Amino acid sequence: MTTRLAGRRILITGASRGVGAAVAASFAAEGAHLALTATARDHLAPVIRDIGETGREALALGVDLRDPMAIAAVARETLAGLGGLDVIVVNAGLLGYRGPLLDCPPGVWDDVLAVTVDGTFHLLRALVPEMEDGGAIILVTSGAAGRPGWGAYGVSRAALNAQAEMLRAELADRDIRVVAVNPGPARTQMRADAYPDEDPRTVPEPAELTGAFLAIAAGGDPGPFVEIPEWRARNENSAS
Repeated sequence: MTTRLAGRRILITGASRGVGAAVAASFAAEGAHLALTATARDHLAPVIRDIGETGREALALGVDLRDPMAIAAVARETLAGLGGLDVIVVNAGLLGYRGPLLDCPPGVWDDVLAVTVDGTFHLLRALVPEMEDGGAIILVTSGAAGRPGWGAYGVSRAALNAQAEMLRAELADRDIRVVAVNPGPARTQMRADAYPDEDPRTVPEPAELTGAFLAIAAGGDPGPFVEIPEWRARNENSAS
């Protein structure tokens, strides 16, 4: 059977649950060689087990994305374990607090920015020079980027969008496609924390949202920014 990601070496951060875990499962089913991160390696056990039941394997790595030294170490482990790198999916991030920006507790601000903005920078700085030309970087963002009432989370996602835009231009000569992907509403714990009164049955399961990730990892370039609800309406409905 031909698989779209056969031989592709891919790192996914924040892969223990939610969108990250769903993307990991879909990539494994398409033949990718995977390295997965979470704050603790044990958190990845269910995902690694489920991937193993399909006959695939994945490398499980624990990393504190607030710690540049830990990021450098996990970058080395990724490259050694996969033998190189073709695609990076940066999914890890923190919600922290939802409310007015200036009411955000300083410690929450520090943690959210350290993981989502600083952590992404240090990870990409360590890995991109070692990536294959023609690869892809997917930064998972949010419609809350820059929106009032979203505190440090809104700032962190706006900063992530800026990183994606800058890197897309700066890495164009290596044909590395950099795409910011907003999954939209998804049935995740972060969504439940942000919208505690929402009925989770009214939003899609993360497994329904992986098509755009697969298309980009397989070589597609939908542009600098993708809204998955719009992508699904355009691509999945036309294919049905």
